[in-house]
Amino acid sequence: MAYTAYVSTKNANSLTVRNAPLGDKVDSLSNGSEVIVRGESVPKGNWNWVEIGDNRWVALEFLTTIRNTKVVATRSRETIGGGLRVYKTRLIDSRGNVVGRVRLISGRVNKQTPSHVPNSQTPPPFGIYTFDTPGWVYEGEDLKAEFGGVWSPITPTFSTNRTEIGVHYDPSTFKRNYNVGTAGCFATPTANERNIMTKFIRTHKPKHFIFYEG
Repeated sequence: MAYTAYVSTKNANSLTVRNAPLGDKVDSLSNGSEVIVRGESVPKGNWNWVEIGDNRWVALEFLTTIRNTKVVATRSRETIGGGLRVYKTRLIDSRGNVVGRVRLISGRVNKQTPSHVPNSQTPPPFGIYTFDTPGWVYEGEDLKAEFGGVWSPITPTFSTNRTEIGVHYDPSTFKRNYNVGTAGCFATPTANERNIMTKFIRTHKPKHFIFYEG
């Protein structure tokens, strides 16, 4: 039976895709990538291999299944705010249903390549993150400016030097000022999308935030 899984590597490295178990490299997938696993695993070498497409095999040891409520953000080619890449984001409930969609942005204009470097103002590395406190959204006067009034912290499940990552709202996305984008967090670009995300977090209490290259 086919099922959905996500690439999960320890250092946010990409995962090699081969044309057969232990075969030739044909592609690579960013950490966090969503795949459909087909059939049973095949042991070969030091790994167990699973098929994720025609002549596309990966090591099962670098995949994880996440069946609970989650936020899944995929980088697209679309840009807004003068050059911020748009992450098409699905809000998925515990039954696997998409109950909402929003856009997210991350990093500053001209700094759109995910990085492990602290204070780089780039998006953080692709991969799987966990919400520090599922269902919790902090609101306060101290967040009224560039955090758009809301904040939900998330923590990477892999090794990285990036810290203080969270989900908030960027009120400057379409103002084209020096505050456009984020210092490395994920942000909704409009107040309406902020409200959709906030309601989803509070109502469905997602445990995972998954971020990958489409």
